[in-house]
Amino acid sequence: MANLTIWPILDHCIKIWASDIHISEWERIWFRIDWELWKVWWSVIDRIKTRQILLELLSDDKEVAKSFLDKKDTDFAYIHTDWTSFRVNAFFKLWKLAFVLRKIASTPKTIEELGLPKWVEKFTKAKWWLILVTWPTWSWKSTSMISILDAINKSRREHILTIEDPIEFIFKDDKSIFSQREIWKDTHSFATALRAAMREDPDIVMVWEMRDKETVEAAMELAETWHLVISTLHTAWSVQTITRLVNFFHPELQHSVRYKLWDILFWVLSQRLIKKIGWWRVWIYEIMMMTPWIRNLIRSWDLIQISNTIEMWQSDWMISMKNYADNLRDNWIIKEEDYINYFQDDM
Repeated sequence: MANLTIWPILDHCIKIWASDIHISEWERIWFRIDWELWKVWWSVIDRIKTRQILLELLSDDKEVAKSFLDKKDTDFAYIHTDWTSFRVNAFFKLWKLAFVLRKIASTPKTIEELGLPKWVEKFTKAKWWLILVTWPTWSWKSTSMISILDAINKSRREHILTIEDPIEFIFKDDKSIFSQREIWKDTHSFATALRAAMREDPDIVMVWEMRDKETVEAAMELAETWHLVISTLHTAWSVQTITRLVNFFHPELQHSVRYKLWDILFWVLSQRLIKKIGWWRVWIYEIMMMTPWIRNLIRSWDLIQISNTIEMWQSDWMISMKNYADNLRDNWIIKEEDYINYFQDDM
């Protein structure tokens, strides 16, 4: 235990197919396997060893480590010796240093391998507009977004600019070329990078997350100038997504923002992971496409009717999450008891 480094911990994570690692001072190490946490029967990690692991994860950059100890939490990426990437969140809990590391796939999965709905292939043909992938947490939104960008990379000749915090997956140029920018290392903020993007000749801009009004405003302005913008938002449904985007702005501006969304919003993909019968997890989805009818509902702010419209048009590249889940239930892929609570308000 005295010679324990981060490498054997990460090697063990890869070997047992774990998705996450939890490390904390004076605790044993936990791994998340098939969505459940399991404790490793190694000795507890003391304070000195935990700080040594911090320096390893930060590549012995003591200045960055000192900055983190001052701020008390930070996000960054770490690349293991076999080029497997991990997204790391370092933080303190009850005055103890702790980490959560999430494993990132070394190669992007295809739309088919992820089991994304066939309609998602239409995303890869879009030339401009705004496309959003949503759900609050633990839905692997970034995995879906990487899959969509990789499909574009293999089929179109575009300049794809990504703005990330942190960079989790490094794309390899195929037919497209990538310019990947990380917050704090390559640019100061999402909004700053988005405003600079106009001078960087992008065709497609991926924004890792729309966190504030400035980022939302800059992303919408970019979509208005005939660019394709793909981003994520911590919302559960299409209607909630539209409402959240508008609510970023002052009430006096919300009317004009609705008109902008009427013009630039193209697709909303909401996804959630559900326990699968047998083993692992499967996604359930809601997909909303901006048909003329939905555009009119946004312009008139009649959002209650949007869910009904998704139900009515689901044969044409749209589907509600409840119907998608019901289809998986009917094919004995998931159990109704594992998803029905998400829709109690709609019943």
